[in-house]
Amino acid sequence: MYKGTSASAGIGIGKAVIVKEEKLVITRQTINDSAEEIQRFKGALEKTIKETERMAEDLATRVGEKEAEIMQGHMMLLADPMLTGEIEGSIQNDKVNSEFAIENVCNMYADMFASMGDELMQQRATDMRDIKTRMQKTLMGIRSVDISGLPKGSVIVAEDLTPSMTAGINPENVTGIVTELGGKTSHSAILARAWRFLPWLR
Repeated sequence: MYKGTSASAGIGIGKAVIVKEEKLVITRQTINDSAEEIQRFKGALEKTIKETERMAEDLATRVGEKEAEIMQGHMMLLADPMLTGEIEGSIQNDKVNSEFAIENVCNMYADMFASMGDELMQQRATDMRDIKTRMQKTLMGIRSVDISGLPKGSVIVAEDLTPSMTAGINPENVTGIVTELGGKTSHSAILARAWRFLPWLR
């Protein structure tokens, strides 16, 4: 029997719904036209920023301004000229595809955040990997799992929930969350607590 750690008070009873995201396979591809590839990256970046703005506005309306700050933090990362500049530089100098440049640069920043002693900065590692995957999916034409339409009485079971996935949950239909990864201070747990869910982190 597994023993979980409660991330919020109460219990949730319902039907388990397994949520499994598609694992992305990112490969290095040599490109001929760097300028065209940079425009391709900028298009995905702009689309991801707009989606994040919508998530932040939705959270502010449904939950509160404080919780919306999590997605606003994603917007700040996406608008960071150092991050985007390094991605564009990798495309230009290394002649690689956008997906591969995003993978390397975002992972570098995520690892840096994860190594910091400050817990808030460590959460930025999860945020960075979240926006990395979202940009890559946009480039690859892959849709993220939509959990907003789960039926009433659902208990989400997943390896992990990213902040962007958690932001899309309809709290009227979800009675609990079970994840293998994460912690009490993760941004996903903070959002879940705002809706009085019960995430169990194994």
